[in-house]
Amino acid sequence: MKRSMKIAAVMLAIITLALPIYGQTGGGMMGGKDMMGGGMIGGDMMRGIAKDMMNKGHEMRNQQDMTGMGFMHSEGNNFGNYVTFSVNNNTGAVMNYGITGITIFDSINVANFDLKDSTTVGALTRIANKNSSVVMQLHDNPASVINIKTETATTITFDLADGVKALKEDDVVKIETDNLTAFIVSTNSTSINIDGGVVRIGPGSGSVIFRAMPVNMPVNGMHQKFMGEMMRNRAGAEVSLGMSNKYSIINYSENMNVVIKSMEVNRMRMTINSTDSSGKFVMMNIDNSSLVWNKNQKMRLYLDNKPMRQVMTEQELFDAKESSFWLAMPGGNRMQAMMYIANFSERTVDIVVEDGTTPTPTPAITQPAKTPVSTPATPGFEIMLGLLGAGIAYQLRRK
Repeated sequence: MKRSMKIAAVMLAIITLALPIYGQTGGGMMGGKDMMGGGMIGGDMMRGIAKDMMNKGHEMRNQQDMTGMGFMHSEGNNFGNYVTFSVNNNTGAVMNYGITGITIFDSINVANFDLKDSTTVGALTRIANKNSSVVMQLHDNPASVINIKTETATTITFDLADGVKALKEDDVVKIETDNLTAFIVSTNSTSINIDGGVVRIGPGSGSVIFRAMPVNMPVNGMHQKFMGEMMRNRAGAEVSLGMSNKYSIINYSENMNVVIKSMEVNRMRMTINSTDSSGKFVMMNIDNSSLVWNKNQKMRLYLDNKPMRQVMTEQELFDAKESSFWLAMPGGNRMQAMMYIANFSERTVDIVVEDGTTPTPTPAITQPAKTPVSTPATPGFEIMLGLLGAGIAYQLRRK
């Protein structure tokens, strides 16, 4: 009980910070300075390579019995389930950025960045300058997303780590190393230059997005095309669900809003709306600890209680004119899906685990939501409310 009350107090303190965000996370425990175990970890000690940081993060997570998405944070060092990095307390630069122990960037710098603060809540770290004209947000999710939003013209520099290569293809920067592929796009016409081991974007204003092929999902050709849709404002959002009912929702479109209404072992319901009525793509990364299925079952998606059309290839989806979805279920314990919603008011989407091959109508769910979460209408300046009650209940159930 004492431990539960201590965790509740920490969560309440974090909630009161009321941080603006691009995306939101939910469920599970939040990392913080008082939750490290064994005292504070010095910043200099932990500014090593990504593999060392990932190993140290696993050690700390085991001490705190922390699973799934979410950062543990100490003195500028961030230890996530997928992502690790440090923050330079003088310049605000991101240092030693790694994914699953592979260093991708030695540094990420924004020119003339006047650091105000770096704050971590759950699976999100936010780094802002003093007038909030530049905000960097780094997410601990399978796609390891980084959002950088600038209101004034500036240059962003990605300094590649040894062994990492960058190639520009159709205004998308493709990053490759050690069986890991990622992409960088700018949502405006800002120039992109690659010079040796350095990628420079700008000067310009708008959004720059880094996104990796999800590390626990199949590798295929859809991800570069999805990044291209960001430049055309047709990429709406990305939803990741993982262990301990933790989730991450990121808006790529300013007009998009996603709310998870309920999650059960065989069904998830969410509402999606956009003030822009034109069609949008939504990416989903789901593992077999949130929704549960076996090899004799299948996933089906419903839009407004009607079965959604399923296509067999990602190219069919990108060419779709009507609402459709594509999915892959590798190994029986992971699912990656993408859906195209052709037009918007407020739409209801159900992801359902079903037996057999014949779809059945999805009844409306009237029970209270178990793990509610909403994402802001614009991907940059909204308030994140932690799920204090869910956190307390989770700890009490462990007693």
